[in-house]
Amino acid sequence: MYTFKISRTPAVLVIGRVGKELAVWSIDGTITTLGSINGIELVDELKVERQIVGHVAIASFGQYIIKAMDMGSKYGSYTLSEDSLVRIPSRGGIDLRKYNDWVTIRNAFILIGDPNSNYSDYYPLICPYRVGDTLFINTGYTSTGSIRVVLTILGILRNYADRGRVNASCMCRIPSMPLEIALMNGDKYLLIRTHLNEGQASTGNKYLVLLTKGGNVISKYSLNDNPTDIVVKMLNEMRSI
Repeated sequence: MYTFKISRTPAVLVIGRVGKELAVWSIDGTITTLGSINGIELVDELKVERQIVGHVAIASFGQYIIKAMDMGSKYGSYTLSEDSLVRIPSRGGIDLRKYNDWVTIRNAFILIGDPNSNYSDYYPLICPYRVGDTLFINTGYTSTGSIRVVLTILGILRNYADRGRVNASCMCRIPSMPLEIALMNGDKYLLIRTHLNEGQASTGNKYLVLLTKGGNVISKYSLNDNPTDIVVKMLNEMRSI
């Protein structure tokens, strides 16, 4: 796992690959290499010519605003939008000075490549966040199996949502990139938590599944195996309480 930071507002970055390493181009013209990660072959090459070419561009202006645009990459860039994984719009030849129509990234990771495509066993993660005037980029990777479990759980929760609301958020400040998926329905709350970045060791089991009502814990499971069956079981319990 590697971290990049820049204390500048606005901050505009282009992320790509130099050789077998992840690299970041900053608007001041500098290039910083961050090392190799699993799935690096999915990242488009970073080139500094008359126009900057890379995989994905990130802009940050204001204390909490982060935006991104895919740069016409081969394998695409994806992010979480509340309850689903969506592809970030892509276009080549983007103007790095005009980013108002880029996609807003809020408490979410950027995933390089489509995990349903079988391109690779691993997919790079870009996790941007701000602290005051400083933009941080945490990087890592996740396996095909892990991200597919997340997408399966999101699909199950959407189907069970009824009058509730599904939300997913990633804590990019923490190197292991904890991801929380929640279904909220009145005073009932079902939470699934996992550590998405497999390039960073984390303590405890891989998944936590928690059901509460009125702030009181009804059921709790901590496990390393696929939690899909537990999630379905607790959804049925959620409906009955």
